[in-house]
Amino acid sequence: MSLDRPPRARTPDTAVTQPADAFIWLHAAFCSMALPMQATRGAWQRDIDAGSVRVEPSASDDMVPSGPIFRLSMMHICDAAFRSNSLVVELGTDKTLLAAALGIDPKTSDLADQWQRLQAARILLSDGGSAEVSVFDARSRRRVGDLGWRSAVRLSTKFLSSLVDHAVPLDRRVVRELSASPAALDAYAWIRMSLRHAPADQIVTTTWNDLLKRFGTASQDVAGFRLTFNAALRLVFEADDSVDLAVDDEGVSVRRAKPAENESAAEATTPMQPRTDTIEVDGEKQNERLAFLPATAPVAPAPEGAKPPVLRRQHLASQKMPRGDQGVASTAADDRIMRDSISLTGHLTGLAQVIWLRRGHGEENVLVGVTPTPRFEAERLTVLAVEPMVIQVSGGLNEKDFERVSAWVMSNRDVIDEFWEGRITSFSELNRRVRKAPAPGWR
Repeated sequence: MSLDRPPRARTPDTAVTQPADAFIWLHAAFCSMALPMQATRGAWQRDIDAGSVRVEPSASDDMVPSGPIFRLSMMHICDAAFRSNSLVVELGTDKTLLAAALGIDPKTSDLADQWQRLQAARILLSDGGSAEVSVFDARSRRRVGDLGWRSAVRLSTKFLSSLVDHAVPLDRRVVRELSASPAALDAYAWIRMSLRHAPADQIVTTTWNDLLKRFGTASQDVAGFRLTFNAALRLVFEADDSVDLAVDDEGVSVRRAKPAENESAAEATTPMQPRTDTIEVDGEKQNERLAFLPATAPVAPAPEGAKPPVLRRQHLASQKMPRGDQGVASTAADDRIMRDSISLTGHLTGLAQVIWLRRGHGEENVLVGVTPTPRFEAERLTVLAVEPMVIQVSGGLNEKDFERVSAWVMSNRDVIDEFWEGRITSFSELNRRVRKAPAPGWR
């Protein structure tokens, strides 16, 4: 997939025009890579080509800060220092006030422990090839045995100067929604950093190898990392509607979903028109939104010469689908299909899996969902695009199951299309028209 664009002049970041409390300012070094996920003993370090983060506990066998509290804490510290341009960040008289500032429950079990570790740690970072700087003033670090509550932390002069030059705005609402998932917080911060100075319509693509270095673990290969990172991206996608995401074998592509500020003003004074965005895929212009393709397993390769489907942002795999009506025999009183989604179980399809159909609401790419049970579980969902051929966009169907489900899709293509377009409105018609999967070995 080619998403290249000629370079354009930088567009000012619209975050600076938003209400002051709408954004959290975080140092770009913390946005560019993952912080520790779990507490480990001894020093922790991550290096990428343009920077590094190093965390050293007060003693060689002590734990380093980690998880969501560490990330939220660094956001709070950076944001407060950036706004006040002060080396001293006030924390409040007790952990209840700190918890409120972090947006978490003050009864969170490891809040006190994480802050003990954070205030005792030596945290150093570099960004953009700059020299390494310490976040905290060495004189203010908590000493061994010092367990009392501290109402403030003191930053180093070099870190504050670096923060002013490298601050990235994060949407406070999105951070709150993602606060339980450290991986999603990392992915979101990286996306906002990637788009910090990008023109409004520029697409930024990062390879899987680069992402593995930034966010993976030593034990992960690219295939295993893709599974976990895709899950984090999906949470970001659902929480932040201001970005478009695309995932393919090359890597992850991001761009802003909202129009530039001057375009928003123009649209506010003119009648609303259907809006399309032009992107380039394999050298051809496509009037489609970039689509996030969440995968719980590696995507099955498309036949040689076939182009990957380009899907709209809000499609089956990314939508929070309601529990669907089931295609079963009904009385005349309840025969009408009222929901946008519907599940077809094995007694209708002849399949071991459950098929999910939904209304397309004008979308051009027809999609079918597959789950192993009648319960809709997004993490176990397989998504199939049905044209120009059946392609497994995301999910985990093995070759045998994919072949059998594909056979059912092809034999029921007319039903799928008409339900997608809203022309099948009753259970009786659906039950009458759905055909069971052909016998194994179809061609």
